[in-house]
Amino acid sequence: MNRELVSKMRYSTEFRNQEDDAWYTVMVTLEEKETLRITYEKFTDEVDQLFIPSFFDSLEDLQEFEKRFRPLSIQVQDHECRKLVPGVKVCASQHFIPDDLRFYDAIVEAVEERPHSRKKNEECHCTFILFWLHGPNSGNMTAAEIGDICTVQPIIEVDPVVASFLEIVKKRIASKSGQEMVPNCNRGIENKNRLSLFEQMQKGRRRAKRSVLGDGSPKVSLDENMEDIELEGKRNVCMILMGNLDKELCPSTAVEFLCKHTQVSTSVFIFSSLSSEIYTRGAIMSQTEQDFQKLCDFLTNPNHIITSSTGRPWTVIEKQVGLKNIKASIGILVPGSEDVSQEGKNRTSNNLKVVYSGTHEFKRASAMRELFLEFSDHQIRLHMKLALLEGECV
Repeated sequence: MNRELVSKMRYSTEFRNQEDDAWYTVMVTLEEKETLRITYEKFTDEVDQLFIPSFFDSLEDLQEFEKRFRPLSIQVQDHECRKLVPGVKVCASQHFIPDDLRFYDAIVEAVEERPHSRKKNEECHCTFILFWLHGPNSGNMTAAEIGDICTVQPIIEVDPVVASFLEIVKKRIASKSGQEMVPNCNRGIENKNRLSLFEQMQKGRRRAKRSVLGDGSPKVSLDENMEDIELEGKRNVCMILMGNLDKELCPSTAVEFLCKHTQVSTSVFIFSSLSSEIYTRGAIMSQTEQDFQKLCDFLTNPNHIITSSTGRPWTVIEKQVGLKNIKASIGILVPGSEDVSQEGKNRTSNNLKVVYSGTHEFKRASAMRELFLEFSDHQIRLHMKLALLEGECV
């Protein structure tokens, strides 16, 4: 695209790029009616990104992509510093090498107020302690000045160009009736560079998927004839596999909790665990993709975390749509039962709650969840090493 023409057009959108996890001011345009071009302000054409409908294999992927767009954040003026109270979400800059300024979301943790200078225009000298939600300082707190901070604007409506592209992709996904609607990142397309970029955008979600499942994952099976009878009419069943659950969690408690917050009726299964394990796994099942999407939105919302009464944070391991995919993942769960383990009869209530971004509970839960993911990744590496050593045995 002609850069002079671009310079005359309005950059009115922010886009969060997965390569560095930062927010950028961009312009979005549709080319050839179905190719979305993202043009970065003050960058050359070489860094433009192109997205085509075939990049997206499921509504889940598309919704994650949509969340990467929002209206431009607004620079906070000196006289507006009183708006930056603890708990407010902001978009703030971090300095790297000279002329390299990147923006990430953060929560105002505390404010060290100082008198404003009034010699000319009012000048704020306050210091703002920010808790970073993503980026290189994610989970840490640093100090910032008012010139580093912008206010995040509410999303009243999606950018019209982005909305048009999303509609095109939704129709394409809907046309794939009867086909699997799960990510397939290994398929080839002509432009390999573009595919690798989209794979990077999926990196965070795939990490959770591969973290826990391994040789120790529970598997429940049924006789094939019984399977056909019991699951008749339930081929569109959807599943969210959960990890890091309290071993005392009662399935009915989870069902009631999810219904209260999402208005979705679910079946919850809690798996058996080893006596040496301090957590267990479970599965949340829904019968429609619409309910499945509501549950995914609630469980993966970056602004809150679901924890048990002991503070243990829930972690999404894997999402699957369709009986075939679920069976390939963990086997078949017995319909109509809330708990596939014998020990389930002895489970207690173990109340659940939502902890929100900016609170001490959220920071603690976030840190605990990261520890769990690191531990799970370590387990995967051990499984791989074991398989390698077994292959060397004669």
